[in-house]
Order: sequence, then structure tokens, then C-alpha cells
Amino acid sequence: MHKLFIAVCVVSLLLIAGCSGQKSQTPPAPPAQQQGGGQQAQHNMANMEDPNPIMAQMNQALDNVAAKSQANKLTEARPSAGNLVTLNNRLSSHFSDTGFRDRLSQAITALNSEVNKPSPDKAAVDKQVETIRGLIKEAPSKMMPH
Repeated sequence: MHKLFIAVCVVSLLLIAGCSGQKSQTPPAPPAQQQGGGQQAQHNMANMEDPNPIMAQMNQALDNVAAKSQANKLTEARPSAGNLVTLNNRLSSHFSDTGFRDRLSQAITALNSEVNKPSPDKAAVDKQVETIRGLIKEAPSKMMPH
């Protein structure tokens, strides 16, 4: 189940990257053009979504993971770590800096993977939480102007 979740996240990130990346990556077949229009509409809708509430929710989920780590209840942090992945998928279309977007995605995926291990390493979780906190603070300067 965990591998399926990661696979879905990777596919989602690839779709988002394809939506914001070069259009030459999509072959110009008639069905793809119809879908491409839908993806473009989804992309435009995502850009209209205010990223600030998403970042606030990410901070809240990150705080929850940190609190569960401090209480040595890392298995209870799994829903919040999964929520971080979902929120990051929504936020990623707002970034103009693809390197930053990738670093944030990798850090969140690493945190989620660690929390979902049978015996999560508290030190590794705490380190990832701090890495993600730093990246989230940097995020507003990496956003596309609206």
C-alpha cells in the first residue's frame, strides 16, 4: 500500500511538472490535445488557488509531525505526513523555481517514507522536519507572480 501511495505521488508530480514544463513533451495526437486542454485548465485553476492557505496547512501538518515525534508517537504522525505530500502536490504548480520545488518534494517524500517505516527513526524525522521548515520559509520567494 505504501509503495502504491509513493507511486501515485510520483505520477502526480510528473503530471504537475508536465503541466508547468515544456509543452513539446506532449505528443500532438488528437486525444492528447483534448486532454491537454483539460490539463491546461486544471493548471490555470491551480494557479488561481491562493498558495498561502496551503502553506499554512503544511506548517500545521509539519507541527503535528514534530509534536508526535517529541511524544515518541511517530506512528500517529502518518496521517499528517501523508497530508504534507497531498498539500505539496497542490502547492508545487505555484513554484517558478523547479529546483526548489524538487528539493521540497524530495524532503517531504523522505519524511513520509521515514514516518511510515515499521520503526521510524526519530532523529531522521526531526532532521527532515527542520529541513522542510526551512524550505517552507523560503517558499514565498520561489512562487510565480500572480
